[in-house]
Amino acid sequence: MKKWIAGIAVLWLAGCSSKPIGLNYYLLHKPTQVMAQSSADISDQPSLFLRSLTAPDYLKQRNLSLQLSDSEIHFAPKHVWAEPFDRDFKMALSESLSANHQMRLRVQSKWTNPAQPEYILDIQLDDFIPTFDGRLVLKGKFRLVTDGAVPQIVQFNYGLPLNKDGFAFSVSQMRLLIDELTNDVVTRVETNR
Repeated sequence: MKKWIAGIAVLWLAGCSSKPIGLNYYLLHKPTQVMAQSSADISDQPSLFLRSLTAPDYLKQRNLSLQLSDSEIHFAPKHVWAEPFDRDFKMALSESLSANHQMRLRVQSKWTNPAQPEYILDIQLDDFIPTFDGRLVLKGKFRLVTDGAVPQIVQFNYGLPLNKDGFAFSVSQMRLLIDELTNDVVTRVETNR
């Protein structure tokens, strides 16, 4: 009888330990975003060279984060970025510039067009997180340099209310804040033309 109970206990424990952990993966950029044409020559579009992007360590983690209080952050164990955050942020920034402003983002210094003015962009992200008070914030600074002009250093603080729960909704709202950032950068580029 004891062997039966021990055998059942072993099988029960083996069944508990073999459950796969379900992970939810999120992309900051939109692979489903459709361009007007399947291919287009963009070499004549004004370009921004993203020289540097810095982000806080909590954004470099694979897990998505959520601010629980003024000083506490929670890393969601089952909700993770599908790409490294900095790479995905650059792709989302590039998509926003292309779709909304017909500008291209360069992250490689070799892809230049000498006929176009050069704009150099440095971005420092201080915060990009859903907060405990039901908001999403994107804070930081960017530095914009145009050929021969005095550099502009801009501090930004964008926010949106989160009126739905869940990381999927938060990530979709993050895209909107990236659009606000690109709108701000492009406005400053256009005033220098």
